[in-house]
Amino acid sequence: MNQFLARAALVACFAATACATPRWNPNPSFEVTRSEAAADLLRMQAAPVVSQRPIVFLAGISDPSISSDAMFEAIMPTLTGSSVELNFFAEYTFDGARQKLMREVATQLGADLDHLPEVDVVAFSMGGLVARSAAIPDAAGRHLPIRRLFTVATPHEGARMAGIPMGVPQGEDMCPTSDFIDRLRSAKRNYELICYTRLDDITVGEEFAAPEGVSLWWVPTPSGEWSHMAAFNDPRILADIARRLRGETPLTTEPAAPLPN
Repeated sequence: MNQFLARAALVACFAATACATPRWNPNPSFEVTRSEAAADLLRMQAAPVVSQRPIVFLAGISDPSISSDAMFEAIMPTLTGSSVELNFFAEYTFDGARQKLMREVATQLGADLDHLPEVDVVAFSMGGLVARSAAIPDAAGRHLPIRRLFTVATPHEGARMAGIPMGVPQGEDMCPTSDFIDRLRSAKRNYELICYTRLDDITVGEEFAAPEGVSLWWVPTPSGEWSHMAAFNDPRILADIARRLRGETPLTTEPAAPLPN
């Protein structure tokens, strides 16, 4: 199958299955309304603070920057400092995406591949897997030094839809039993991982949106919205990420509430 057609089929399949009847379970550890979160973003945008390190915004692999643009436009006005935004639309393997991520960080931040600066990463969907892969040193010891990785609806434990044959390597690699997912599970993490999701994510599955032992911050999906495909635009998630990047108290409170049954 032509890789472009396979990619288009993958995107269409994910989009068609992204909408579900929402459950209105409140999250006692993430109690903020969308309007409250939107107002909080405006507050932060009116008084930006200096970011502690460069921030990298990553789109999902099948996304031509819609998600990374939305996250960048909401979060970066709350901060001042260096940033990188990129997509992986033309990449068909996780290894190729990893290499692109490291090259772009080096180019845009004026570094070389052997001395990449420490960064914070905000990633949507499969972009979070690319970041985790890039954080693992390769045979030459090259890796992306990540301090904090914020993921939104990322299939950390694989994706519900990954079993559908699409003819592109990422689809197979996102199966829960794939060698790629297993390699990410077994790799040592030298960074803080903060995971977000929305309920009723038929594409990824909210139960797969955080590795075992990592807190998962979930919010209900509003009626009429696609759970997965609009998660990157949810002001509740974006406001909490912005607060953490600014060094403010998060909107979320420990311990993280379990997913509703």
